[in-house]
Amino acid sequence: MIIPRVALAGLGAIVAGAAAGRVSSGKTGLHDAVVKLTAAGMRAVDVVSSATQTLVDEAQDVNAEARRKARIDAAVKERLSKLEEGIRAEVTAEVDAAPMKDDE
Repeated sequence: MIIPRVALAGLGAIVAGAAAGRVSSGKTGLHDAVVKLTAAGMRAVDVVSSATQTLVDEAQDVNAEARRKARIDAAVKERLSKLEEGIRAEVTAEVDAAPMKDDE
């Protein structure tokens, strides 16, 4: 997916920029800063992964419901076509049996 890749690329740029800023200001606390930034990056990846999985799950649910509805619609259409044959035969017999009127 494009959105998670963009989000991860942006996060990487933020982490790299923060680390570069720490290096330029001196090595004091650089290790701690990189550890904190890495942990924050990992949390962000977890959030993005979770959101992506939620979207996938919802898409699968929508797909399953659409397939279910399509099966129901096909079954109803088949049953109606069978009923229509009998109804059409009845109506045809009634029309054929009735005397023709001039006003019709």
